[in-house]
Amino acid sequence: MSKLSFRSLLEWIIALSVLLYLGSMVLVPDLYNVVPALLLLMSLVGFRYRKVVDAMEYKDWRLFSVFAGYFACFVVLVLLHGDDASSLDRPSRFLAAAIILTLLLRIRLAPVAMFAGAAIGGIGAGVFAGYQALVDGASRVTSFDNSIYFGNGALVLALVAFCGVVCGVHQRSWKPAWTLLYSAGFAGAMLALLLSGTRGGWLAVPVASMVFVWAYRRYILGHPGVLAASLGVLVVFGGTALSLDAVSQRVDVAVEQASDYFEGGEVKGSSVGLRLEMWHAGWLMYSGHPVLGVGDDNFDRELQALVDEGQVDESILTFRHLHNQFVDHAAKGGSVALLALLVVFLGPLVLFWCYMSSDNPLIKAHAVLGVTFVLTFMVFCLTQGMFSRNIGVMMYVIVPLLAWTVIRQAEAESQQVYRESEAKMVART
Repeated sequence: MSKLSFRSLLEWIIALSVLLYLGSMVLVPDLYNVVPALLLLMSLVGFRYRKVVDAMEYKDWRLFSVFAGYFACFVVLVLLHGDDASSLDRPSRFLAAAIILTLLLRIRLAPVAMFAGAAIGGIGAGVFAGYQALVDGASRVTSFDNSIYFGNGALVLALVAFCGVVCGVHQRSWKPAWTLLYSAGFAGAMLALLLSGTRGGWLAVPVASMVFVWAYRRYILGHPGVLAASLGVLVVFGGTALSLDAVSQRVDVAVEQASDYFEGGEVKGSSVGLRLEMWHAGWLMYSGHPVLGVGDDNFDRELQALVDEGQVDESILTFRHLHNQFVDHAAKGGSVALLALLVVFLGPLVLFWCYMSSDNPLIKAHAVLGVTFVLTFMVFCLTQGMFSRNIGVMMYVIVPLLAWTVIRQAEAESQQVYRESEAKMVART
């Protein structure tokens, strides 16, 4: 097989892997691990140091270092605490993502694979959620994992599908059929988010909306049709949310439970009260071990000690994480782990932000996707330990890699066109 045909085959495999990953992310168990494992295997088999160095620039190494550095930080913490090596399972996936980056930057990634995968996943999630709600009468819909990961994952699919809509509108060879598919995926994913009852995901929607409006403010204000469509989307989503009893009830319950906790210390039978009590426990652990935390293996013993001392309610003993990734990192790994978490969020955020003002529609759209995704995930982490399960970790490390890859290859193509144009001008003179 020729080098060219082998490269084409590899591009097809990667495109199908991306489509399969996003298309199955919230509905099919285990594939969210299997597909990235396949990408990692291809990265290791095809790793050539000189080719990697030639393909990656300083900004790429920054993203690589952010993910690899996160893993390195936890290696140090595990050694210092004497924790079991299994504590490195989830952090090691950040290192795997860094290695996968070295492959993606050398192989062309078709953006349509991302958009179509997210659309298929979003439509599937919406249909699945609608069936559970309307036929089975479920008050909160979910799939193979709990409703929080289902709802948050659905919002991630909505962000990617919406990026496809934006890219389609800006293309010269606009294809309505593809845009319709991406729009259907966006709508289905947002419906799944609403029906999941995931309040953390609901809080992230205004954040993502504000970033998008700010990034495209000139375009929106300059095109009345786009402005009307944007307002229409907000009205439909807001109207649907307000019309669903499950949404209004979840909001009312959250307010009532928060009030009960602060006024009477109510914890048992209260999801909000339990979270607030866990955050209190996390603060107590962090204040006692501010540099390195209590350690992963020692977490249960420290929590039990706080209960025995009467400082926190015993109802939180059944939880392995503190339902806030920032608090959980601070409690288990102290300021070292908390700093690593902030870097793994802010590092990619800054990189994507630098491309937000690009004149290239494809680059700008994926920069907006990157920024909204990271901010959205940070909101998720305020009420859930998203890095406490493999599905949450893989969700975070894969999507930014895909968006960054498209940005870098679009940037390289633009630079190539510019160089060719310059060469022609020189030849004419």
